Amino acid sequence: MMFKREDNPFGIVPVCEGDCLASLCRAAGVTELSVVRLNRLFCPPEEGEMLLFPTGALCVRTAAAGDSPASLCAQTGTEPDEFALWNGEEIFPGQEVLVRAVR
Repeated sequence: MMFKREDNPFGIVPVCEGDCLASLCRAAGVTELSVVRLNRLFCPPEEGEMLLFPTGALCVRTAAAGDSPASLCAQTGTEPDEFALWNGEEIFPGQEVLVRAVR
């Protein structure tokens, strides 16, 4: 399925027959991790399911020793409630976390 971001300001994407997470993410220009985290997916999406795709510039970072949700939010401009939604309340060194892309 191909779509334009400007035609989809809320980032809601239906899963159609033959779609897979990788192809949907590639078409949207987002990481699979971002969609998995936003939708709290534990298995591949099924036909007819509606997925939420990130609408802002996001990136994946690897948490380092000493990083905390608060410090990563301060460094990246990510809101604490967004961070908690995407990554949970606690992080550990080596964990990949989703944050806003620093411009």
